[in-house]
Amino acid sequence: MARETKTTLALPKIDLEEKALDVRLRLKGKAAVDLADYLRAYVETNGQPVELDQLVPHMLATFIDADRGFQTWRKSAVGKTLSGA
Repeated sequence: MARETKTTLALPKIDLEEKALDVRLRLKGKAAVDLADYLRAYVETNGQPVELDQLVPHMLATFIDADRGFQTWRKSAVGKTLSGA
């Protein structure tokens, strides 16, 4: 008997109670296909229907939180202005 494998994604389940944020972007080619595939994988894996406007901000926030280089930069940039003053 074949054992069913459970797929897990790096993106945790979305809290649908979060505040909404308008995001406007246009994807073409592989990025568009990959995002559509990821949405289907997310829904299938979590059994939670979501729309792209819910998924994309969550993906971006998860990516930013996991980026250690960015977190290090952010800590070192505290109090600095964009002009470098």
